[in-house]
Parts: sequence; C-alpha cells; structure tokens
Amino acid sequence: MMHTNYNRATPPPLGTMNGTWILDKSRGSPSMRGYLETMGVTELAIEAHEKGEAEHETIHQIDFADNRFRIKKVSRVTDLDLELTLGEEFRQNMPGDRVKTVLATSECPGQEVRIESRMPTMNGVANVVDVKSLVREGDLLILVQTLTITNELTGKQHTTTR
Repeated sequence: MMHTNYNRATPPPLGTMNGTWILDKSRGSPSMRGYLETMGVTELAIEAHEKGEAEHETIHQIDFADNRFRIKKVSRVTDLDLELTLGEEFRQNMPGDRVKTVLATSECPGQEVRIESRMPTMNGVANVVDVKSLVREGDLLILVQTLTITNELTGKQHTTTR
C-alpha cells in the first residue's frame, strides 16, 4: 500500500491516483515472496529481491488521463515505464519468440485500474491481475495494489496486497 499524507489545513482533493506513490512497507503484505515462488523464481533470486526492496523505496509515478494510463515504477529490483490505452491489448515481443500481452481496464478512471498480463516465465506462462485502487483513510489517500498471479503450468495461485 502506498500513501500521500495531507495536513488538516489543506483538505484532501476529491481523489485521483495521479502523482507519485511510495510503497508503505508497514501496510498489507508488501513481500513479493509468494508471488515470485508462484512464478517459479529461485530462492536465491527471491532473497535478492527481498533485500533490494528492504533497502530501497519502491516508487510508482502514475498519470491517468482519459483512456490512457501510464505508470513508471522505480525500485532497486525493477524499473518499468509502461503506457497503456484502456481496452486495447498491448503486445511486447520477448527473446525466444515469446510474447507478453497486457490489457488495462477501468470502471472508475483515475481511481482504479485493472491490468491483466500474460507473460512467459522461466517455468512456463504466468497470468497476472494487478488491481490498483485509490481509497481514503481519514486524511490519507491510499493506493492499494492487489496482485494475483496464476502459474498456468502448475495451477498454483497467489495474491499479494500492498
């Protein structure tokens, strides 16, 4: 879960996920261990990922306008810059004639987005549903990320909320 804090003198805006969000490691279950295990990642790589996330902030910069969603994620482990048009499948060619597909949809643009990905992994194919939802807790706006991964080969599934 990520949050932006507003003081009492400045009331919170109506609410949009546009802006910069920092992963709050004290909320939810920020560890990606179960997600990575489901993907078939080795224990050594999982430990390196956990160390990187523990030592450095994970930052999401989000720009949501009309039917376009852009996210830039910066962390010690992964940097990602992705721009999607809602309702249009994005295809990315990967080494070895593999293809990753991504589809973003939203019932409430600016406050919620659902990103469905199908991607080749070291051990088959993973289906990932990444839902980002803006919620209010008092004066805090919280961006909750719920990741559900399914390994097509093993049928194993895991959900992480952060």
